[in-house]
Amino acid sequence: MKQYILILLTIISGSLASCSKFLDVKPKGKLIPTEVADFDHLLDNANIAQWAFVDNNVGCSLGYLTDNLSLSDGIGNINYKANNHPNIDRYWAYVFRQPYKNPSTSDYFWDWGTYRSMAYFNNVIDGVRAIPSLSSENQLYAKRVVAQALVDRAWSYFITTLVYGPVYKPGTANDTKTIPYVTSSDVGAVLPDLSTQEQAFAKVSNDIQTALPDMPDVTNWPSRPNKVAAQALLAYFHLFTQKYDSVVYYANLAWTAANAGGTDRLIYDYNSFSWTDPTNLVNSTIKAPDNFLTAANSRENLLYRNLDASAGRSTSSYPSDEVIALYDQANDLRFKYFFLTAPGYKTTYNNVVYDDGNRIQYYRGSKSNMTAGFTYPELLLMRAEGYARTNQLSAAIADLNTLRRYRYKTGTPALGIGSQTEVIQQVLDERRRELPLGSFKRFLDLKRLCLETGKPWSKTRITHKIGTESHEGIIDSKDFILTISNVILKFNPQWNIPLDGRPF
Repeated sequence: MKQYILILLTIISGSLASCSKFLDVKPKGKLIPTEVADFDHLLDNANIAQWAFVDNNVGCSLGYLTDNLSLSDGIGNINYKANNHPNIDRYWAYVFRQPYKNPSTSDYFWDWGTYRSMAYFNNVIDGVRAIPSLSSENQLYAKRVVAQALVDRAWSYFITTLVYGPVYKPGTANDTKTIPYVTSSDVGAVLPDLSTQEQAFAKVSNDIQTALPDMPDVTNWPSRPNKVAAQALLAYFHLFTQKYDSVVYYANLAWTAANAGGTDRLIYDYNSFSWTDPTNLVNSTIKAPDNFLTAANSRENLLYRNLDASAGRSTSSYPSDEVIALYDQANDLRFKYFFLTAPGYKTTYNNVVYDDGNRIQYYRGSKSNMTAGFTYPELLLMRAEGYARTNQLSAAIADLNTLRRYRYKTGTPALGIGSQTEVIQQVLDERRRELPLGSFKRFLDLKRLCLETGKPWSKTRITHKIGTESHEGIIDSKDFILTISNVILKFNPQWNIPLDGRPF
């Protein structure tokens, strides 16, 4: 029997050509790609950007493992558990009860997120490279298309090996096998063994470095990486390898190139925002300097990937008290526009009333566009972290103050330079305020930062409360590692991973 990673892979590869281009871009409509342009259009398929580490209802259980979200007794024990919520894995993640997902069913993160996308990327790479006798003009075009697919592939595999693997520990063997790094578009080809985390990191780096010379400066949509996005990915990659000089190098290249036209083109000044209906903030939209605040091509989006935009609202969760306390509520305009007080979860179950009353909730996902890829503010913060880690403290503070001018009320005092520890803490606090609550970003930050034992930003465990109960998860443990579904394992016995027989 042929060994397949995904049951869907054959279906996906056979239907690649019937791609609908992402976000209002018309499809090419070719049945079988034969030209560079045909393969190019595959990179606009909705599946590439729509399902990156979200479930079938566009939520992300990884956010529920973190210190960003909280569940009330009603949301957790009634909305999720008693009502057998279709995404009960979010609840199991919050209480650290494994398996988080049903091991006998398809895993959206794996099937729809990583490996469905991989079918497109590998078809583009192999298909374009196999086209004979290209003109010199088409050769340049072909290189750019392949480069974008390589960076797409690297981004996806990088996140996947970190989600399905342990904490990556620079300077050690990192020899735990995590995921198959599939690079062939041939569904009948012999599949590779699981890559160790170190091998996956090396392949990610090689894909990006191979692509970098041919990356286009501009692409037609932020779901497609450009050169700045590739450099941002390398900076992000080296946050985990702890090569902070490389973080500075690539983040600086990326920011300098992107910022050539001015920071106003990359970051919204929240001081220019206002409400369309000040009497009804929860349902009001925000007046911004342009009409793209809620669009995927928002000026702040460098690389667009869909994410859990509803995390932090009473339909699924609340922002944690710790997150709320991070904000300067008087001056931080992110708090003003995105953290709104509204009626919380309320229901009656078995004649018992569950009423959370008015709660502060997180409305960023409905008031603006967010991405699980990269934003320009995150890029700036990566450079700031690199500067702080390499003891270039004035440069780090300068980057922080640049972002703060766009996020805090005009007249808010600028930050001054403190010790290196203080500056790193300020950068990481700003990063946490800036990034979405509910995606994998905080999950992965917790994993990389847990290695710095004794530092104020490092945690070794997370405690969640729900009702009168407390639940604890250890970051450098299986609590922060997703397991491969039995559906996949049954088709890949060569991996020698026993089926998960734990009750769900």
